[in-house]
Amino acid sequence: MKRFYELGQSVYFWLAGIVYLVMMEGIALYYQYVLQFFPCALCVQVRAWVVGAIVSAGVSAYFKATFWIRFVGLSATIFFMSGALYTSWNAWGVENGTVISSCTIGAGFPTFMPLDQWIPFFFGADGPCGQSPEMWLGLSMVETLLITIGVPLIVLIAQWLMHIPHAIVSTIRFATS
Repeated sequence: MKRFYELGQSVYFWLAGIVYLVMMEGIALYYQYVLQFFPCALCVQVRAWVVGAIVSAGVSAYFKATFWIRFVGLSATIFFMSGALYTSWNAWGVENGTVISSCTIGAGFPTFMPLDQWIPFFFGADGPCGQSPEMWLGLSMVETLLITIGVPLIVLIAQWLMHIPHAIVSTIRFATS
């Protein structure tokens, strides 16, 4: 268990995660621009969550030696990956007809952060919901997202749980000093 905790202190752990997430975004762009499968509103929202995870993982990688910054970065990465998983789950529901009316016209970003207007080539929602392309092993892109986001999220949550005892000890030391 100690080795698993120490893994989270390694810059390579965080860089591997960043590379993994950038590859996910690259595959999405390949499907969009080469194979002409345009993303729906939920798909571009997943992209935004993944970009947030890339940024927070970058903070954790840069400040790997500072426990509290790394812990906050880890927590933020879990938050963003959870948002991506939740949005992917909604997209899966739309794809399978179990969720009705959860996909809007346009990207659905808030007015204070219209990513689809700021970076339209990346966050523009030009495709219909419920029609994700087939990927590997006969899985749809949304089903693949549930796996490719869910499995790393389990690893991140396990890392977070390994950080909790250290956070408690650090807080007690600070309070008693």
